[in-house]
Amino acid sequence: MRQSSSLAVAFASVPRRRAIAQDPWIRLRLAVSSSQVFALRQTLHRAIGNMARIYVVEVDHRNGETSLHVEVERGDRDAAMHAIMAALPAAEFGVAMVLGDDHGTH
Repeated sequence: MRQSSSLAVAFASVPRRRAIAQDPWIRLRLAVSSSQVFALRQTLHRAIGNMARIYVVEVDHRNGETSLHVEVERGDRDAAMHAIMAALPAAEFGVAMVLGDDHGTH
């Protein structure tokens, strides 16, 4: 005698999410107390390399602070954040923003 599995029936009734062909990109904002842009960019590039699509740098020379905006795929977010924290331990993370489909690559 074969028993039917209630788990299989329950699983079959759960609506499935559509598979996303590619993870959406997110923008990470970092604040660093330094105006040494070249050194910061080199350090960041060594840490996350090909995970990043874009680096945008804003320097506040008056206060000696730099804001870095880095775009990575959402699936790479944890690895990128871990690598950034290891390479730039004094960096402060701001809001991570999901970029819309209309956001073009640069």
